[in-house]
Amino acid sequence: MIFDDKDIERFLRLIYAGKVTEYALDEGMYFAIADYLKKGVYEGFGVSFKELSSIIEKGIESPFGAVDLELLTELRENIYLFSAAKTFHETEALRGVLIGENGAVRSFKEFKEEALTINEQWNVNWMKTEYETAYGQAQNAVRWNEIEKNKDVLPLLKYSAVEDERTSEICAPLDGITLPVDDPFWDTFMPLNHFNCRCTVEQLSEGAETDKGDVKDTLIASEQNMNDMFKMNPGKERVVFDKDHPYFDVAKKDVAFAKTNFGLPIPENDN
Repeated sequence: MIFDDKDIERFLRLIYAGKVTEYALDEGMYFAIADYLKKGVYEGFGVSFKELSSIIEKGIESPFGAVDLELLTELRENIYLFSAAKTFHETEALRGVLIGENGAVRSFKEFKEEALTINEQWNVNWMKTEYETAYGQAQNAVRWNEIEKNKDVLPLLKYSAVEDERTSEICAPLDGITLPVDDPFWDTFMPLNHFNCRCTVEQLSEGAETDKGDVKDTLIASEQNMNDMFKMNPGKERVVFDKDHPYFDVAKKDVAFAKTNFGLPIPENDN
């Protein structure tokens, strides 16, 4: 859990008192979410933003270069945008249980009981999946940088699914598809292709290319089964969470507020 009992109590009391609303979000909650998800990004990427910034600044020999820092900077910013959107919607959900079914304001005890269920969903169950997604997308984003660097000598990519009882109906048909690095196939099907996706790609110097005409129906079916937020290449789009993630979907009246990152700051550096 990213919040202990003391954190949760403080936050819920602020909401109950009307000091925290969707339009006056709690920075403590926002930064806690962002810091947790950044750890997933840095673990998947193989280096933290602070470490990589220092490496580049000091000219230290490293497998990472300036292009990797540019990518990591954009992934980090995406995490802050995502965390702000999550904070907005979670606060909205929590404020939604302030009023009971009888139309009266719940007692704090009653509100807390309802709010703890929401917290379990948002900050335990969903957060675990979001952390794993942050890890996997960052891993594949930096992998794409490597693929681009080596495509002159390793011009092909082969899709590799883990074949077992957990393999999804999205990924199983894609296993073994081999196409050039620059083929638009990878704009949509570069892993991750769903939550908890375990697929990878293998870069090859030579091999038999898949005839896309032979797998046309397979590609259509797999894409139809995918959530829109995964129909992208994290290394090309340079994001962890795509714009189609439901957290980024707000009511028309809130669009302008969302463009301010919901009134929340994005730090230039990590502590």
